[in-house]
Amino acid sequence: MRIIDAHMHLGEDLVFLTDDSEETLLTAMNENGIAAQLIMPGIVSRDQKKAHERIRRFADAHPGRAYGVACFNPLMEDAEYLRLVHWTVKDLGFKGVKLHPYAFCVGPSHPAAGKVFSVAEELDIVVMIHTGNGLPIALPSLVIPVAREHPQLRIVLAHSGGGTFGADAIVAAQECPNIFLETSWVTVYDLRAMVEKLGPKRLLFGTDLVSNIPVELAKYRTLGLPDSQLEWCLGRTAQSVFRL
Repeated sequence: MRIIDAHMHLGEDLVFLTDDSEETLLTAMNENGIAAQLIMPGIVSRDQKKAHERIRRFADAHPGRAYGVACFNPLMEDAEYLRLVHWTVKDLGFKGVKLHPYAFCVGPSHPAAGKVFSVAEELDIVVMIHTGNGLPIALPSLVIPVAREHPQLRIVLAHSGGGTFGADAIVAAQECPNIFLETSWVTVYDLRAMVEKLGPKRLLFGTDLVSNIPVELAKYRTLGLPDSQLEWCLGRTAQSVFRL
């Protein structure tokens, strides 16, 4: 079974105070049987461009095991934001772009968020949107209007509302077939409901932190899912959504 971690960070993050190295990521992947990861830079670092280039170097050093997801503050000038996202996709080969309402104070309905969705649609990449902490602008259901406005856009809700708003994330995915749920930090109770109500092809295993990898794996494995469903949750959905 090929396990793909759909949510990981490399390097310093000045907001959430993490700083995992390439060696830390690779060791954790090998110890936990992770075949590949979707990797973002820290939400805010001293040099965001270098942080993205670092992910590309890591991916080049380990072919097929690392794929980039871009993350830039959409409050910057429109032309510069679009240039940077185009650069990460066309030059660095990244597979998606992240919107973080909590860290950037930009919810899905904020005017600045419009360019995130438009450029992702143009480039045919995934938009990952942080949900959970950072209320009210990080509520999963706030993504529903965007998903309806862009029905061809593949949207992944990071954390699926976190440990509190899992039901809200389920409603968003039920309303919009182009919304998928990345399940790091959800409760086991909500995770079971997500599998039952949405099916495994709408769920993506993710961890967010190196130390969280075995925890998130244990949550899926404790559900007692058949291998056919577990295979989709742990890897095939991410492979399909991100077109790896």
